[in-house]
Amino acid sequence: MKYCDAVFEGGGMRGIGLVGACLAFERAGYKFRRIAGSSAGAIVASLIAAGYTAEEMYQEMKDINFKAFKHRAHGIGPIGMFIGANKNFGLYSTDVFEKWLEELLARKNVHTFADVGDRLKITASDITDEKVLTLPDDLAKFGIDTGTFKITTAVRMSMSIPVFYEPYALKDANGNVHYIVDGGLLSNYPVWILDNGTKKLNVPVFGFRFTHHCGMNKSKRANLFSYVKQVVTTIIEAHDDEYQAVMRGDAERTIYIDTMVGDKVVGITDFDLAPELIEDLFNNGQSVADTFLSSWDFKKWTKKFRK
Repeated sequence: MKYCDAVFEGGGMRGIGLVGACLAFERAGYKFRRIAGSSAGAIVASLIAAGYTAEEMYQEMKDINFKAFKHRAHGIGPIGMFIGANKNFGLYSTDVFEKWLEELLARKNVHTFADVGDRLKITASDITDEKVLTLPDDLAKFGIDTGTFKITTAVRMSMSIPVFYEPYALKDANGNVHYIVDGGLLSNYPVWILDNGTKKLNVPVFGFRFTHHCGMNKSKRANLFSYVKQVVTTIIEAHDDEYQAVMRGDAERTIYIDTMVGDKVVGITDFDLAPELIEDLFNNGQSVADTFLSSWDFKKWTKKFRK
């Protein structure tokens, strides 16, 4: 058994590609030790921490109706959606998603962060204080017991795409409300949680990210919703690219998963993705991870980047 740590980038529906990459690592004899993630990466990270294998995760994701995650809890039709969004700061509720993840974690008898030790770290964005949050660690600042906090709630915070999903309202010790949204808004690839770029590593820290195909899937005519969606996508995809230049050796230990399936680039909110394209995305992750592992050498990487 070979141990490793892993950081999973956020990407909405693209997260299925992360599961395919994990399967390749498991078949190569790797076991994930510490895990960090944002948004969709937080979902995968939480399931791994709970004890799910990649094969189990894929079976669950194949069976779920992702369109149900676009749950309108506050009215129907354009007017109803607008009223709901104006009142709750989001078009859709996360209720269906939370119930789904809660049931999956419960099957492994996992509910709170105390159930997984110190293995799992999740990022979220506090737009009230304009700060990135590392969960569960930063919950102490809100007067919350980190061990008893539900993993589902933390993941729900991390995957709350601004405007698309309602933000999570978190009260601090003084009773002030903080609005918490998608971790990808401030840190979509939180490798810094597990590796600051200078310390000696006793096991490799692998990064799992997505390739970006700029300019693809453009709509001929934009509307307000597509415009806001593109703004959020741009922020989430571009924010952590600075790590490629700042952290030496990061590109060499990162698995880049292609988001192109057929002639389509999978978008963050493509919840109506056809089953065959879901399988293609899964295979993209598995294939690129197999290729990466065929030439990976931790000793050589350490000698070159961590003298």
